[in-house]
Amino acid sequence: MECFLTELGKTLTEKVLNKTIEKSSNIFCFTCIVKEFNEEKEKLEAGRATLREQFQVATNKGKGIKADARFWEKHAGKHIQENTETKKSCFFGFCPDCIWRYKRGEELATKTKEIRKLMKEKFENVELDRHLPGVERYSSQDYISFESRKLKYKELLDALRDDNNYLSGLQGMGGTGKTTLAKEVGKQLKTLEQFDHVIDTTVSFTPDIKKIQDDIAGPLGLKWEDISESGRPKKLWSRLTNGEKILLILDDVWGNLNFDDIGIPKSDNHKGCKLLVTTRNLRVCNQMVCEKTIQLDLLNEEEACSMFKLHANLTDNSSQSILKKGRKIATECKRLPVAIATVASSLKGQKRHEEWDISLKTLQKSVSVGGVGDDLVDIYKCLKFSYDFLKDKKAEGLFLLCSTFPEDAEISTEVLTRLGIGVGLLGDDYGSYNDARIQAVASKNKLLDSCLLLETEEGDVKMHDLVREVAQLIAKNEIKIVNFSNKSQKSQVESDKKMKYLICEGNLKDLFASKFDGSELEILIGDMHMEDILHIPISFFENIPRLRVLNLSCHNSYDHPLSLPQSMKPLLNIRSLSFGKVDLGDISVFGSLQSLETLELNYCAINELPPEIEKLENFRLLELKNCEIRNNNPFEVIQRCQLLEELYILNSFIDSCKEITLPTLQRYHLSSYFCDYDYMMKDTISRCVSLKWDYFSEATLKYVMETTELLHLEGTDKGWRNLMPGIVPIDNGMNYLIKLVLKKLHQVQYLVDTKHNNSEVPSVFSKLVVLELKEMKNLEELCNGPIFFDSMNNLEELTILKCGILRSLFKCSINFCNLKNVTLYSCCMLVSVFDMSTSRGCRCWRNWTYMIVSSWKT
Repeated sequence: MECFLTELGKTLTEKVLNKTIEKSSNIFCFTCIVKEFNEEKEKLEAGRATLREQFQVATNKGKGIKADARFWEKHAGKHIQENTETKKSCFFGFCPDCIWRYKRGEELATKTKEIRKLMKEKFENVELDRHLPGVERYSSQDYISFESRKLKYKELLDALRDDNNYLSGLQGMGGTGKTTLAKEVGKQLKTLEQFDHVIDTTVSFTPDIKKIQDDIAGPLGLKWEDISESGRPKKLWSRLTNGEKILLILDDVWGNLNFDDIGIPKSDNHKGCKLLVTTRNLRVCNQMVCEKTIQLDLLNEEEACSMFKLHANLTDNSSQSILKKGRKIATECKRLPVAIATVASSLKGQKRHEEWDISLKTLQKSVSVGGVGDDLVDIYKCLKFSYDFLKDKKAEGLFLLCSTFPEDAEISTEVLTRLGIGVGLLGDDYGSYNDARIQAVASKNKLLDSCLLLETEEGDVKMHDLVREVAQLIAKNEIKIVNFSNKSQKSQVESDKKMKYLICEGNLKDLFASKFDGSELEILIGDMHMEDILHIPISFFENIPRLRVLNLSCHNSYDHPLSLPQSMKPLLNIRSLSFGKVDLGDISVFGSLQSLETLELNYCAINELPPEIEKLENFRLLELKNCEIRNNNPFEVIQRCQLLEELYILNSFIDSCKEITLPTLQRYHLSSYFCDYDYMMKDTISRCVSLKWDYFSEATLKYVMETTELLHLEGTDKGWRNLMPGIVPIDNGMNYLIKLVLKKLHQVQYLVDTKHNNSEVPSVFSKLVVLELKEMKNLEELCNGPIFFDSMNNLEELTILKCGILRSLFKCSINFCNLKNVTLYSCCMLVSVFDMSTSRGCRCWRNWTYMIVSSWKT
């Protein structure tokens, strides 16, 4: 027993002693504990910086971030912010504060263990596919909650909530607001979490199965990958029936849909998926066997007047006389929302009573329109009035042009400009191409203000389907949309002698073999298909002598050659020529088209850009987009086209394009890789160069760098130490640049080096708004030496990523009064950002957005 107690005493003594030593180490080894913590914290900082770089890459791709990675980064941030102060003392500063050291040492030792545990977690992939938005992307501003709509809103909401209803219908005449109501109810159901996804797609008169499938798949995050066309419906069905609650809004349905062809489940196996169909025809709801059908009526008279006042910008304080006339005009609009919005918008700002009188009398006149159904007569009258009220031939012509595009097509300003020039809407003396673009924008805005066009989120325009119908009725003798594979439509167009615009579908071979009268034809647009090699007979061109715009493209790739005739001289009036997805081979025949102003080749193959086009006296715009050019440097021809104003060469360079010279151009986009061309065309920047790797010679790069507004260089390795004066003279200052992006230019040490500049301090980058520098291994500083104080006072965004030896940004004093966003990643040698005088000059410090992710010395 005594032996046992002795052993027990020894064990307890040992444990107490060890614990005492361990605890006392928090006091006596405090400095070591702090050092150990800081070492681990530095590793954590580097790991966090790397992770946030992955976050940025994912964000740039449009991807989401995994929740566990977000949690790790947030947790790591708390440890990195930990204060490791070691100076605390007691006894009037003569002795360290032992109690504080004991507690703090214990805390830091624990946190060191937590950091080590964090560092063991690895994230191979942080990316998360971000689904495209459904109806939540729509604004609620277009929805007006009238009393008559509140009941329908609740009725539709209840029908879609009811588990016994799989398929619901919303029926009403065109323009009553079915689409707007369906989207608004869908948004509410998504907000209330009644459905996991609410997705809309427009079906239209001629359903495009692939488009419908793609519209549904996008918000669900469904990838088709290499699946066959026949496998798409099965994959979509499987996704729609996986247990999630999904509401599909099938908008503008004209007939019974075959759900099996699309991949939409039926009522007996929908497993949580529901459908809402909007249609003009009650028969469609009956054919599709809707469990619940809600009919949307016209507005009542008071609601019609309220809506008219809203769109005409009238208030109760407006002239009583005009308010009375407004009420009468609203009545003539037959209580139809689309007609009210259009007519009222056209009268907005009109203060003369005479204008309102004329408008009212015009609408009160009876109208007889052949081929127009009774239900369309009143709508036709209202929209025709708005069209006539434009009193602008350019806007009227642009309006009719838009109706030639497919239903629900989104049309860019650039396309409208080029077509407008081609068909002569903007006059033959429109000045420069850019002048014409300004005119087209002004006309487009008039149409938007009159509600005859709708603006998309991307800034393009589209037509309400009812407005498109009326536009085609207005120009029914001039505009023809024909499927040449359809014998009935083909024979119909062959008997017509007044066509001005011909829009073609079907087989290209049938078009060339057709015997239609093209003596008045000005525009021919065909998006068709072809098989094997196809020869265009010269008789085809002889039949269309007044043609101004020819736009032919094929659904299939340019594997099949389209052979041009030896002469195109019959096309004396051709202004715009466009081909897509065909192998044209020899195009030297284009050199005979003396009226040609615009040449567009997209996804085409040609032997060479022919020297014959140099002699064209009206040639202003050339676009080569994703083209294969088999021989010779096209720039040897381009540089001799002295009247050329605009040039777009995108992913169409060949090895012989190393050395280029450009004529004086108002606008150009040169890119050596596939890029978002539509996005680039919407940018206000006119001169853009985006090049990857060593594509151009040094002389060519110097040439474009002196004139371009957007410059993106990646991987170019010419041994440059700086941009100025190494490439461009300092006196030039690259003062046209608005956006500069440099990536992997590993030899560059400075953007500007003025150390040995004996002249006055230069002004550089005076228009620069965005500066991005990425993976520049040898970049030491942005400016080596002084530059003019206001040099970069327009800079708003500064991003520097993975510049490992960068030590400072600017040592000189500089004005950053407009700088808003500063983003630094992995700049581990960074010592200072700006000097104190520069810091004081930044009047907008409080508005800055910081995103500094780096291990950098202070």
